[in-house]
Amino acid sequence: MSTVTTACAPAVSVLVSSYNYGAYIVEAVESVLAQTLAPREVIIVDDGSSDDSVERIKAHFGGDARVRLIEQANGGQLSAWVTGFEHSTGDIIALLDSDDRWSPGYLARVGAAYESAPSAEFVFCNLQLFGDVERPFHRPGPDRDLGLSVVLGSFYPRWQGVATSGLTLRRALMERLLDLPPAMIREWVTRPDDCLVIGADILGAHKIYIGEPLVGHREHGNNALAGYQRSALQNARYSYRMQAMIAHYRQRAGITDTWLTCAKAEFRTKPKPRFEELRWYWRLAGMATLPWGRRWQQRLALLGHYLRGLRA
Repeated sequence: MSTVTTACAPAVSVLVSSYNYGAYIVEAVESVLAQTLAPREVIIVDDGSSDDSVERIKAHFGGDARVRLIEQANGGQLSAWVTGFEHSTGDIIALLDSDDRWSPGYLARVGAAYESAPSAEFVFCNLQLFGDVERPFHRPGPDRDLGLSVVLGSFYPRWQGVATSGLTLRRALMERLLDLPPAMIREWVTRPDDCLVIGADILGAHKIYIGEPLVGHREHGNNALAGYQRSALQNARYSYRMQAMIAHYRQRAGITDTWLTCAKAEFRTKPKPRFEELRWYWRLAGMATLPWGRRWQQRLALLGHYLRGLRA
């Protein structure tokens, strides 16, 4: 399938983090090169693989000017993103794990989302699980404008994203999210997509969700998440990392408890909120330091906006 570029399409840099997935890396990169909207560049950061990943990459893509391989000592996935981002030039950063793959029209759909919503800074796409499990990650549905979630991310964090391979960000946002203390970067060896998904909310990113599953997420016994399901110690340490990360972004954004009074204004940035979102903001409105009557005024305003969205 041929790839195309258009004058108005955003320039996309694809960052592929690679670590000991030699059996899958070639398929992952080939899915990028098969995109109907050609990326500006494909940057593979091999994070100290001990298998044959590097040899396979060089054998299949060594002569391809579109693909650049950077090798570094093992430092974890977040460290690999920092390295890849430093070498990237695109307006949009699209992330891909080396064991996943994209449908050919994925980048074109992402590019169209950014073009149609110029204020959007974070576009993510539904996943199709394959391998050991075969099903969509979320039920396929329409695209959704998620608006802003600063208060939500700061005081009642919800997962408004997907796994790494379905995430794209504007360059300026990615730069802010990766501006973390070196010690914190070293801690996020796995699951650093949490930093992007939750950090983007706290830093005020406008999010768009693509409901069609255009990203293939491979399910297999070596998935990073599997280790967390087996280890109470690993889960506890992950919880500590999460709290430290949230505190860092909150401090960067200057968030204080007074921001809870912005819950109503924030909820109105979501054109068609779902009932679960109404419940989240109902709770946030109750947490604000306001007189009893004002808190209920806020809650009634939330309900009114939700009902208008149902009629739209």
